[in-house]
Amino acid sequence: MASLYDFASLAEKSRKQSNMPMNLYFDNAATTPMSDKAMEAYIRTEREFFANPSSVHAEGIKAKKELERIRRSFASMLGVKEECLFFTSGATESIASVFSSLLFMQPGKAIISRIEHEAVASWLPVLSYHGWKTEEVKAKGGFVRPEDLASALTPDTKLAAVMAVSNVTGAIEDIEALVKTVREYEKTSKRKIFFFSDSVQALGKIPYSLSSLDIDGASFSAHKINGPRGIGLLYLKNPSAFRPLSSAGGQERGKRGGTENLPAIAGFEAALAEWLEDADTKRHRIQGMNAMLRETIASLDLPILSPENASPYILSFASPYPSEVFVRMLSDKGISASSGSACSNNAKGESEKIMQAMGIRSDNARNAVRLSFSNDTSEEDAGYLASAIKEICNG
Repeated sequence: MASLYDFASLAEKSRKQSNMPMNLYFDNAATTPMSDKAMEAYIRTEREFFANPSSVHAEGIKAKKELERIRRSFASMLGVKEECLFFTSGATESIASVFSSLLFMQPGKAIISRIEHEAVASWLPVLSYHGWKTEEVKAKGGFVRPEDLASALTPDTKLAAVMAVSNVTGAIEDIEALVKTVREYEKTSKRKIFFFSDSVQALGKIPYSLSSLDIDGASFSAHKINGPRGIGLLYLKNPSAFRPLSSAGGQERGKRGGTENLPAIAGFEAALAEWLEDADTKRHRIQGMNAMLRETIASLDLPILSPENASPYILSFASPYPSEVFVRMLSDKGISASSGSACSNNAKGESEKIMQAMGIRSDNARNAVRLSFSNDTSEEDAGYLASAIKEICNG
């Protein structure tokens, strides 16, 4: 097997042997293509379990049993109780379910980090409008320090939210220490604080165990791990204490109304099982490609914006050109990369804001390029990307 530093030569050899144009995808933090196994599960479930799981006839009961089988499978993979898991249309809806539920409460204080995804951050003005106090905790270098979170906690705090892994730089937060900080404060305040973590970029990509974290809620999305779009998961440690803004038809035990998208749920199950299978080996392989690209970027004297111990699936750096220009130059070479989060109409502005909150210089934030990997990324692909970055920078 070739060493890390043979990637570029492997890629060049592969390119010369093929007349096909390059079409290399390094924007997996935005979305991933469905895997064959996820697609097969989706199609099979659509054909075999086509009925509405809420129907009381034989086909409906059959679909309901499959839905609950899959829920048990998720519970086993995530190490939690099945009654704590609710299927949604995606992480954005899962997040909205939690934050909108606050509108039923007497206003208090909600705390988030300055590096949260827009799906979380966009709720602050809504809460403020309804009389809530809000605060964004700094995250110097991309990390929320327990002492900074502690200083933001007040007796009227009712929610704290810190994402598990940054979608911009891959920074991994110490959720365990942050939760411990909140729980220690609760002993003094005698008031429960709901700790929520947007965990989209953590699922399957870093060692992450809901069973060992004392968090109250978390959001997940299938299309980040080669599952279908439009399907997500909401974890609630104590569902009985959670009141959704609307229960609609009462599906998902009254926590999320609407007919369950059973084929997509089955595709999500297959995708997660595939990602978790031999996950350490897969992560180690991705880490090797990440390390090679870090070395390439460093050799060009370009600032690396992702922390050294970030998720291996995300690598951000400052290019010598505005990010949109560099991304187009990569695209001209058949490589898809990103200048920011694809989940916002102002993706570049959102990413710049987050990077500046991390303490990254504004010029580097403006020139930031994000490379993101999946388990389908090959060493040859990474080698070709390294060569392309060198060619562009050496002009």
